[in-house]
Amino acid sequence: MGCLNTDDTFISPCVKYTLFFWNFLCWMIGGVFIGAGIWAFIEKNKYHGITSLDDALENVSFAFVALILIGITIFIVSLCGCIGALRENVLLLKIYYYIMIIIFLFLIGLAVATFVLKDKVNDFLKHQVLKDSLITKYQDDRDDQAVIDWVQEKLECCGVESYKDWNKNQYYNCSSSLLTNSLRCSVPHSCCRVQDTYKSGMTNILCGRNVLNSAGDLSLIYTQGCVDAILSLVFSPNNLPIVGGVCIGILLPMLVGIFLARMLEGQILDQKERWIRYQG
Repeated sequence: MGCLNTDDTFISPCVKYTLFFWNFLCWMIGGVFIGAGIWAFIEKNKYHGITSLDDALENVSFAFVALILIGITIFIVSLCGCIGALRENVLLLKIYYYIMIIIFLFLIGLAVATFVLKDKVNDFLKHQVLKDSLITKYQDDRDDQAVIDWVQEKLECCGVESYKDWNKNQYYNCSSSLLTNSLRCSVPHSCCRVQDTYKSGMTNILCGRNVLNSAGDLSLIYTQGCVDAILSLVFSPNNLPIVGGVCIGILLPMLVGIFLARMLEGQILDQKERWIRYQG
């Protein structure tokens, strides 16, 4: 049977099976996200020796939760599209494309709001989210610490707004009351322009020592904040085509899925109407 309708049916096999296989692929991707999030959460708890549920819940990382929630959303939505297309179920198809429309409009609205209210969003991210959750808890979570170090090293930045943000951390703060604290008035090694090593594989964590002092040598570290570094990277003229390509790569498949689901729904309703007329 070809892509065009025949005398026997209004339903196009191309529309039906394209929608099915696309959502089947998304369904598997959602399952991988869920599995990866659960596996990472279990491995992290095993590493920290956590045995009780209460301790495990306290040790939940935002990255794990986000990965699992995104995976569950993709899994459920694509399952509706998958079964709806295969079984030619109008209700599941409606659930699928209505949710897709909501997600699509949410992403568009989020992008527009971020652009229009970028100063407020920027301030909220810097002060309410990143400084309070990442800077102050840098030593508390090895996963978050690895992410922060990676960002600071790759983007050649330090802190959220500037290197001075590390004053909010109890270990790096110059007024730290920890008597044996050798990190006082310092910044993480990932802020250093040159990370001296004692030997291969051992980083000198004191390469940025005393830079938070008024007389500190700032030439040793990166001083630009990571939020500004990210914004400069995203809105760089050289990177705008890449950013645009990523946005199109996310939104265009959603529009195609909505279009195919709506088309298949119309074909199913036309076929039902034809059967009713024929039986009448």
